[in-house]
Amino acid sequence: MSQEFMPHHKARQLQEHDVTKMLQHYRFSEADAMRLKRVYPLAKASLPKLKPGFYDFIFSFAHAQIFLHSSEILGKHELAIGMWFLNLFSGTYDEAYFNKLNIISETHVRIGLPPHYVNAAFSYVREFIERLMMENDYDVESLASVNKIIDINLDILSLSYREEEQQQLIEDIVLLKDVLRSGTILPYVQPIIKTSTGEISKFECLMRLKDPKNGSTYSIFPYLKTAKSVHLYEGLMELMVEKSMRIFETLPWPFSLNLSYEDIGNRRFRNYVSRKIQEFPDPERIIFEVLETDFIEDFDVVSSFLDDMRSFGCKVAIDDFGSGYSSMENILKLKPDFIKIDGSLIHDIDHSSQSLAIVKGVISMVKELEVESVAEYVHNEEVHKVVCGLGIDYLQGYYLGRPFPADQLLKE
Repeated sequence: MSQEFMPHHKARQLQEHDVTKMLQHYRFSEADAMRLKRVYPLAKASLPKLKPGFYDFIFSFAHAQIFLHSSEILGKHELAIGMWFLNLFSGTYDEAYFNKLNIISETHVRIGLPPHYVNAAFSYVREFIERLMMENDYDVESLASVNKIIDINLDILSLSYREEEQQQLIEDIVLLKDVLRSGTILPYVQPIIKTSTGEISKFECLMRLKDPKNGSTYSIFPYLKTAKSVHLYEGLMELMVEKSMRIFETLPWPFSLNLSYEDIGNRRFRNYVSRKIQEFPDPERIIFEVLETDFIEDFDVVSSFLDDMRSFGCKVAIDDFGSGYSSMENILKLKPDFIKIDGSLIHDIDHSSQSLAIVKGVISMVKELEVESVAEYVHNEEVHKVVCGLGIDYLQGYYLGRPFPADQLLKE
């Protein structure tokens, strides 16, 4: 699975009239600025009290634990938070002040900081300073001024998220529609190696989107949610199935297609797949991969679909096995031909005794069921050595072969 990163871009600059309009909207006056400036000494003295409680609070969010994962990053973040907090009470709220906020907000967007995380952090700061001011007998007008500047800060951050998300959504939808209209779905394939011989045994087909405007190629994964929400996903999947079968109909290798619960539960799509299978010369070379987690949606629907596919001679693989959702009873009912061990277990198997123990258990079970096993995410030599010694039937991963355009197989 490849990752697509949001490109960096220059932060939007607020002009003087934008600042004036923002302040007028909140009825923020020179009197508010003067009141906030008078709160500055209290804010500065309270900063050492703010930070411990603030970080206890935000570390309850999983994203904070991921983002602030080292003492160096945490130290820089603490410094930035302290400066931002004191600037609330600087008394100067001009273009420079608001453009600094813009830079902060757009940085948050680029690193994928969830908006609810920002809102919760603001809520904590607001409660902290209000409680502190009441304890020190500040007047109601000063409290109102503090709320105004916090609301203005939050507004700018939220605006950046909304604009960024809206623009990204529009661009994603345009790309998806262009791909569907021009038919520029590109099946990529990744080789699956037979452990005993070291030779390619089969291929997994992976969907890529080719932008007809500039020729750039993208993984489908970052666009899946949008494609489903705007009802373009089914059309993309039909193209993927058609193109993959067309490429492999004259080739000797088996190949697998990944299907989600949305595919399996869609009667129209199921009928489409059935028609395509009947047109394919060797249905026994088609393998349908279904995620283990999809069983929790509706096991009967999944089971019924796989029975239909098996009646054509197709094979079945359970993907990401070991992610822990399905019961062994369901696995036995499905009678899969292959079980693909979850990549998170293989990824660190060379240094994780827990992963090694789990994989050994899976392999033992698979052999008893007389099902063939596949280890995904074989990404380096150390992992390769470990899995080769475990009796796994097939191997897949970047160490053995990266995905490439499927039509290259025809040229070769």
